[in-house]
Amino acid sequence: MGQSQSDENQQLTQEEITHLITVRLQKRTFKDIELYSFRDVFFSLAEHSDGVAFWSEDTLTRFLELPDALDVGALIFHASSAAASFPFISIGPTILEWEGMVRALCVFTGRYKGVLKKGVGDPVRLWFKVLSVYDRGEEEEMDTDPAGKGDAASSIITADTATTTETAESTSGTDDLFAVADPEDMEEDDDDDLALAALDALDAIEVFKHAEKSSVKYIQRLDPQDMIKFVMLLLVVAPLDPQESLATYVERYSADALPDLRRTAESIVRSMSTASQPILWSAFNRSVRRSLPYMFDGLKPLYEHFLFSRRLSVGGETRPQVKLPPRPLLQHLGAIMTNNVLNQLSFFLNGKNLWRRLRKLYIGSEDGFSMGSFEQKVFKWRAPTILLVSGSRMPATPETSREKSFTESLAPKRFPDSVDADGGLIFGAYVDVPWKISHKECFGSSATKIFQLHPIHEVFKTSHSHTDYAYWNRSAGVGFGAPLPRVKAGEPVLHMNLGAVSLVLDESLEFGIFTHSSDGGGAYHTSDLPVNGRRDNWQDRFAIEEIEVWGLGGEAEAKEQARQWAWDEAEALRRRSVNLGNDLEANRALLEMAGIIGGDRSGGSM
Repeated sequence: MGQSQSDENQQLTQEEITHLITVRLQKRTFKDIELYSFRDVFFSLAEHSDGVAFWSEDTLTRFLELPDALDVGALIFHASSAAASFPFISIGPTILEWEGMVRALCVFTGRYKGVLKKGVGDPVRLWFKVLSVYDRGEEEEMDTDPAGKGDAASSIITADTATTTETAESTSGTDDLFAVADPEDMEEDDDDDLALAALDALDAIEVFKHAEKSSVKYIQRLDPQDMIKFVMLLLVVAPLDPQESLATYVERYSADALPDLRRTAESIVRSMSTASQPILWSAFNRSVRRSLPYMFDGLKPLYEHFLFSRRLSVGGETRPQVKLPPRPLLQHLGAIMTNNVLNQLSFFLNGKNLWRRLRKLYIGSEDGFSMGSFEQKVFKWRAPTILLVSGSRMPATPETSREKSFTESLAPKRFPDSVDADGGLIFGAYVDVPWKISHKECFGSSATKIFQLHPIHEVFKTSHSHTDYAYWNRSAGVGFGAPLPRVKAGEPVLHMNLGAVSLVLDESLEFGIFTHSSDGGGAYHTSDLPVNGRRDNWQDRFAIEEIEVWGLGGEAEAKEQARQWAWDEAEALRRRSVNLGNDLEANRALLEMAGIIGGDRSGGSM
């Protein structure tokens, strides 16, 4: 009897569990100086209502220095307020008081993993939950005061989330999401997994008081226009350091730079949404996991700004901030490789390997569109490289003799074009091994990737079906995912072999073709995106406008490449400069044996 009463008294509510998790987060994931600075930042800028210290949307926007041009203040505040409900995200948004801000920061920086057992808690699902709004059945109304904070707290939240609420109301009546959603898009309240993981870390699973489950199924969704704004911010903050001001990259979101920034963000969001339809979990999940694994990394240093109080220093004195001009992310810009494209690449290649570490090796418009120029500039680079190619889609019926010749080298049956590309096409490849001439077999490794950057963002990783990762041949051109054509040196390619998923550039570097066959079975995986017909058969044939190859590395790699070329040239010169000596008859016999003179060939005067 006494034991039963004790167990009943130990049952915890969601609010009590959330408090325990917050205490654990503060103890286990912050250093003392970080927590001290965090408190100073929070309480020095907090507003107050009915004795509650909290942060409003305006305070958060100003502190993070979110630019007005990006119009993301309301989105970031909504996501932060939702994250403040951790581990019960679906009950948010909640007030950004002190404990709520601790939880929000831990979600945005990934520190929440420090209180969960390893491997528990899906970060992709968590990002979707904090960014999304809910569409639900009509059986019951959603709790308008989920955190139990009372009218004062509720009014604080509502005032600052009006924009998000209006967006949800304006689209909920027009989108029949339940008719188009996959089963995995329709979720019941799925916070339990995260909550139980947190309780497991607290050794308190048995004291969790489960609330009665609702039979209502929810569809979480993201508004694509809001997501475009959010991705624009992610592109700007991608290379940010924890103590670096966002204003450092002000030129990236200036009036002149915004159109290109938005264009890049739109390409990324197209991988999640068809024709501006709401973004559902299935598309978001597949896009982020395969093609955008590092997209949210820039939020970590952005939110770590909370851990550096400008009023505090080790000696108790405020140190003057010395602002040094930042080193450019790219030493040289290309026609394709811009800062936006660089940060887009960092979403799947890890920016730490890219920023300030890319070296221009070959630019077609500068070095010449020829295989010889390509070889001279790219070969001997002993580190990974990135190839980018841009172009415009070819007409359905060839208009020039060169277009006709290229078309005739392809199979007569072709797949339809992919998504509209009014702004052109951009494809590329990441090659992690040195380039070499392919005589009989392809090169590359399982780390090689091919990708599309515009008008839609998608990465195609290697499969285990074939090893036709990449080839380079003067007579056959450049290919990824396609078998090496069997041609004799100097002869044109009469029939171009295309892999199931492949990128091929012809030997003149004039035309290119990207093929996607839903049958698969090639060196690269087929698309799994459930939007824009990406799982179907499609093919883009294009006239090349620019080709660029960039090397990962620095001065050491450049010096090694120069040394390798110098050695090759010296060796070739040595072979040409054989000392024949003064014995004319012996020299004539040697030249005859070599086939240089003799027969009808006089060999000139000796």
